[in-house]
Amino acid sequence: MESGGPEWIRVNCPLCGSPDSRLRYPASKGKGEAMTAERFRCTSTSLSRHGDIVQCNRCRLLFSNPQLHPGQVLDIYRAVEDPLYQEEAAARERTFARSLLQLHDLAKPPGRLLDVGCYTGVFMKTAAAAGWKVTGVELSAWAAAIAQKESLGPVHASALEDAGLEAASFDVITLWDVLEHLSRPVAMLENVRRLLKPGGIVAVSTHRVDSLAARILGGRYPFFMDMHLVHFSKPTLERMLVACGFEVLACRRHVRVLRLGYFLDRLEARARFLPLRKLFALLARRRFLRERFIAIGFLGLANVFARKI
Repeated sequence: MESGGPEWIRVNCPLCGSPDSRLRYPASKGKGEAMTAERFRCTSTSLSRHGDIVQCNRCRLLFSNPQLHPGQVLDIYRAVEDPLYQEEAAARERTFARSLLQLHDLAKPPGRLLDVGCYTGVFMKTAAAAGWKVTGVELSAWAAAIAQKESLGPVHASALEDAGLEAASFDVITLWDVLEHLSRPVAMLENVRRLLKPGGIVAVSTHRVDSLAARILGGRYPFFMDMHLVHFSKPTLERMLVACGFEVLACRRHVRVLRLGYFLDRLEARARFLPLRKLFALLARRRFLRERFIAIGFLGLANVFARKI
């Protein structure tokens, strides 16, 4: 980021453009908390740490306001390094395999697939093994370099709009855990539509604020984080997709596979009471537990699939 420090700006609704909103969840973090690259890692522990989250009075979309200047957000993502993500690659592969099966209900290889926000290329590897010809786009220089070494297909270390990709050249574009990170998600979806062939499929995964988990936890919902700028419900995400020229085909539950040791480490970090922290730490040290995999489907995550029209 620039030496002058973070620049915060007030924004209008990212969906309908209205300036009219109300505070829904007050900030849970301290004003002095630094906006570092560590907070923007996929494996960030800054769960439930967020600034003010507002709700548009016109379309009811939830979004962070104010937001860090978009140029500074891009700089942070370019600087992100996330070694723990590499350690958890086996669990990520299992998660992506589940999402790929859902995608194959609507589109099957062979064909060209673009993974936007491909990180270290784990989904590219999964899709390539299933028969897709894969391309990736990734802002993090560290992650893009790892994906490029896999030699599964081209990986562009840039924003999507700067990758120089040909219009109407992909059968499928995936946005796994991407759209909520963007200050201008409509611009992303419009670019995705431009790059898809007629009838091409876009796959989006994100958290849902109308899920049971989000409704119960309120402002303590773990996916309310600094790096998440927009928070969709099923209706607001579908409205955005339709406005950008897509037909929504399906909304499926996203099941995340985690190594149990990773999950216990997260529980230990979040536990407010010392006895609980000690219990989670004790369990996490048991190797026969750490290396097991668990599937979690109660976090309010969803995969949404839509067709270019």
